[in-house]
Amino acid sequence: MPSHLPPPHFPPSSGPPPDGGQTRTAGVGRGSPDLISTLDHYELSLDGFQLGVSEIEQSPSYLMLKDATLTGDTARRYGEAARQAGDLWPLIQAAEAHLGVIRNHADTKGTTGAAGAELHRLLTDRWFAVTALAGGTPRNYSIGETLDHIRRRYDAIRSAVAEVDQLWVSVLPRVDAARTTIARLEEEARQLGVIEPLIGRAAALADDLADRLMSDPASVKVEDGPNLDAQVAKAASQMAALRTGHDNLDADLNATEELLASLRVLRARAEAAFVESGAKIDNPQGLARVPGPALLDGPDGMAARLDALFENAATKAWTQKRALLDSWLSSARKLENQLTRAEETNRRPLHRRDELRGRLQAYSAKIAASGRAEDMDLAELVDRARSQLYSAPTDLAAAESVITNLAERLRT
Repeated sequence: MPSHLPPPHFPPSSGPPPDGGQTRTAGVGRGSPDLISTLDHYELSLDGFQLGVSEIEQSPSYLMLKDATLTGDTARRYGEAARQAGDLWPLIQAAEAHLGVIRNHADTKGTTGAAGAELHRLLTDRWFAVTALAGGTPRNYSIGETLDHIRRRYDAIRSAVAEVDQLWVSVLPRVDAARTTIARLEEEARQLGVIEPLIGRAAALADDLADRLMSDPASVKVEDGPNLDAQVAKAASQMAALRTGHDNLDADLNATEELLASLRVLRARAEAAFVESGAKIDNPQGLARVPGPALLDGPDGMAARLDALFENAATKAWTQKRALLDSWLSSARKLENQLTRAEETNRRPLHRRDELRGRLQAYSAKIAASGRAEDMDLAELVDRARSQLYSAPTDLAAAESVITNLAERLRT
């Protein structure tokens, strides 16, 4: 899943503020607005990080990465990022304290003459000690360098959390749906007195995926979900064929168990899309509510209706069996179409958010290529757009307004 956490825009870690080096320690009166702009920029960046780190901390995958004993691929890929994430709040608090010192100086001493020279020094020199870095030697940093330390740690853990979140969203609903189907298939095999190897293979694959999602999620690939779906579908198809042969029903019964398994997967995916859009988009419009699992596996659900079709099959006239089967298939196909449309509808706000993110990336590249990276108005618009698009819940209307404003500014 694409990352929903904000990567705030960063000023350089050291060197002159973003006025192209125009500000000097002498005659700073002419450059003082640029010093204040730089200070504003640093404060805006820090605000973005505070928001982003707070949001990351709400993610179960962040808690797993930070608190669990990581193993395997997860330890190799994310272990260092998880360890360094422990520095984020101490660094943020240090930066916040020292930005407060700088802001107080600007507010009380002014920005011209000697006060302006001192403000320039506070913004650029390595004048304060940071002791929060895990395992590091305390040293003096400029405020820009401190923000750069925060950025690198934040970007690393944000990327790790986004990748683990994507795996859980993509694969975990499929594992749950697969286990429900497998339990039903195992019971059918017991009733028929058969041992079906495809069921055992599907169960082993589902168990393995569930274990790795919790203990070593980086070892799971997104394609493992569709592979599990395919394995369960094979087992369901085989059990449908076995039951058809046992009960002497016509060929249409071959598709019933496979279709029921597919409906579980579709329902789980549509529900996951509903939950994700509700969590990541501010007041999403037109989402399709998804029925609960009871629609399929409740007392009067599709599975129970299918059970009724098979009960006392030998005593039913073929016309009765045909009518029951046609009614079930008609309901199942209608539900399949509804769930497919529901997933598409529920993912639409997320697709719109991703489209706006793509436009922001393109505009950011255009700003860099056109040599306007020092334009503070453009930088502020970029920061506002990022804050909107990379924090949850995203206000799509507000984000689109900022993106449109940015596009208009780039045309001038």
